[in-house]
Amino acid sequence: MRRPRAVRHPEMPSLATIDEGGVTSALGFTASGVHAGFYEGNDRLDCALVSADVPCPCAALFTRNAFSAAPVDVSRDHLRRVSFGFVRAVLINSGNANALTGENGLEVARRSASLASGELGCREDEVLVASTGIMGSRPPVEPFECGVPLACRRASRDGGHDAARAILTSGAHPKEAAVSYRSTDAAYRGCTFTVGGMAKGPEMLLVLTTDAPLSPALAYRALEESASASFNKVIVDAGSSMNDSCFLLASGYGAKPGKPIREGTQAFREFSEALKEVSGRLARCIASDEQCVSCLITVHVVGAFDEADADRVARSVAHSLVVRSTVAGRHANWSHIVSSIGYADALFMRERVSVDVMGVPVLRRGALCPFDEQRLLREAGDREIVIRVDLGAGGAQTTYWTGDLPPG
Repeated sequence: MRRPRAVRHPEMPSLATIDEGGVTSALGFTASGVHAGFYEGNDRLDCALVSADVPCPCAALFTRNAFSAAPVDVSRDHLRRVSFGFVRAVLINSGNANALTGENGLEVARRSASLASGELGCREDEVLVASTGIMGSRPPVEPFECGVPLACRRASRDGGHDAARAILTSGAHPKEAAVSYRSTDAAYRGCTFTVGGMAKGPEMLLVLTTDAPLSPALAYRALEESASASFNKVIVDAGSSMNDSCFLLASGYGAKPGKPIREGTQAFREFSEALKEVSGRLARCIASDEQCVSCLITVHVVGAFDEADADRVARSVAHSLVVRSTVAGRHANWSHIVSSIGYADALFMRERVSVDVMGVPVLRRGALCPFDEQRLLREAGDREIVIRVDLGAGGAQTTYWTGDLPPG
């Protein structure tokens, strides 16, 4: 593993990036990605396993779509419908989403968990499952019967990169991130904890791991807060897919046994910040690396009356098809941004609103500013456009991510 690089974080000077880190950077986890046969006619990786050394605390968030896919329903059942518990492994296949497949789909999802539990020597309900790919087609069980034993045999500390590749569908690149930090809490002085993860979109599947000692309930609290500030602020399509799933597993290997972190402590604040850092990086990757996206659009909204208004404005700008098309075409008509702010139903006085694109002022005191179009395009580059909106109405702020939308 490479030496961690420092991250500029005002509250956590010890926070460091782990280069080429991912879902197995934290102690106590192995992973693999293998070819099981969900994609016919090629040998691409399509079955991923992330396994803890022993059953460990786990929290999960699932789609709000009423037509949730079979693996979502099975994983919810395994967690007793409370979204946290103790888990040994997460098994993910790509190529077939196992959505809208009825009782047959549920049988296949349960069978896949049973196969993994048999190989790992754990209970079936200690395996969570997820799927992504084509919807409406019942997945064959044979790829699981071939791939799951192989995935279990090949799981290793070096297998995280293959696992991240195996869950890809439309994305061009694996999405991985990891950080470490030294705790300043007196109860964990001298302890270094790691948070890592892998993700895919636009149907969001995420597996996060840590060696910080968490209870299942506290892991759920941290995951909820982190997702609200990251994954829930990625705009890639019209809504929540039938397969969206996010898992957090905590081995506790970074501290002495029997010392779980308590809510409200410095240790919990540190962990939450590290989790948000990893989640934010993965969220950016999801927004910038999906179908028809050539450029990441980051929308910062500051000066909002409250958090709800900040969300309304940022979501309105990020959702706007005409704004995304404008970015794709590198046009200089930024009035579309202003229009999307105007219909967001937020509280502000338009004379106090300011808008900047890549640091270049484009709106002041209710009027578009003259600006050097060529300079702005040079500042924009090819990979990211940053839009900053100051509503001048308060102290709330937020950030959303989306991608450009090439015409046609």
